[in-house]
Amino acid sequence: MRLVIIFFLFFSISINAQEKDDILIYDNFVESYYNKKNEQPILVYNKINGRVVDTLYNIDDKYAWYKLAISDSDSGWLKIKNIQRLPSEYKNYGYENHWVKSSDFLINVDVYNPNKPVYLFELPSIKSNRIHKIDEHQSVNVTEIDGLWAKVKFTIDNKIIEGWLSFKNQCGLPWTSCPKYD
Repeated sequence: MRLVIIFFLFFSISINAQEKDDILIYDNFVESYYNKKNEQPILVYNKINGRVVDTLYNIDDKYAWYKLAISDSDSGWLKIKNIQRLPSEYKNYGYENHWVKSSDFLINVDVYNPNKPVYLFELPSIKSNRIHKIDEHQSVNVTEIDGLWAKVKFTIDNKIIEGWLSFKNQCGLPWTSCPKYD
C-alpha cells in the first residue's frame, strides 16, 4: 500500500514538473539520491573547495528524499545538473554547475531480470574486464562519473568492492526499479 501511495505521489509530481519544464528522471545524466541514514546536511558549493551557497538538511518525511542529477565529477566531488526534493513537497533547487562532495550519494543497482546479470567493470566500458557480478539489489555509493557510467563503491563481508556501473543498471531513486533503456 505504501508503495502504491509513493508511486501515486511521484506520478502526480511528474505531471506537475512537466508543466514547469522540470525533468524528474534524466536519461542523459547519472542520477543518485542522498542517503537518509546520514545525519549530515548536503552542503552545496559554488566550486570545488569553494564557498557554501546552501545547506540542505535531511528530510523528516521517510518517503521524501533529495535526488541529484550529476553532470561531472572531480576528485571526490560531483557537479550538479540539479537537485530535487521528491516526492512530497516537490522542490527543484536547481544549482546547475554547483558542486557537492560525493560521500553519501547512492545509486540502487537494479537487478530486474535474473537472466541479465549486472556486472561492475574495471573501466567505464562494456569491453573492459568484468570485476564483480551483482546478483541482487544493492545500494552503492557514487564516487565519480564518466559520461553515463558511475564509479561505485560498497562493502560485502568486510571487502570493499569498487567498479564502473553501466547506466542501464543504475537507479537514482530509493526504490528498486527504474525505467529501463535496453
